[in-house]
Amino acid sequence: MRQALNYLFKFSAGLAAFFLIAIALLILAQSIGRVLGIAVHDANEMAGFALAAGTFLALGPAFRAGTHIRVQIVLSHLKGGFRRVMETITLCAASFLGGYFAWWVSVLAEESYSYGDTSPGVLAFPLWIPQAAMAFGLIVFTIAMIEALVDTVCGRAPAFARGEAVELNE
Repeated sequence: MRQALNYLFKFSAGLAAFFLIAIALLILAQSIGRVLGIAVHDANEMAGFALAAGTFLALGPAFRAGTHIRVQIVLSHLKGGFRRVMETITLCAASFLGGYFAWWVSVLAEESYSYGDTSPGVLAFPLWIPQAAMAFGLIVFTIAMIEALVDTVCGRAPAFARGEAVELNE
């Protein structure tokens, strides 16, 4: 199971990297287009969609690795059983909220697909595509939260704590 989760988080991180590269290419195309007098229509809008997708897709892998999202700021000051209880409570709440948001963004993406919603720009881009990427990112983030919750309940250090310990020891 752990190996499947590793692949899921690597896949999500790879998709996030793809969208970041897409942003760079869109900006490059706009810059070159300005020099050559060629308009690159809706590049800003497409970059915004790519930014939303990349951000949400990176949440799960970043949380699991203990990077970017500083999950231990308060918990690092707590000790023993009290820390474990607080960690369990916060991971329960975060798992619930992540699942709730993932559900509703998935519903939004499905409705956008059903209704054929498109962006209002020159290029009518289907809105369900960035919404689906956001939903997938939130699902992966929720899975990372649940994995950390299971690890905590079973008495193991969550992945984000192990990742932070490795970083500090290097």
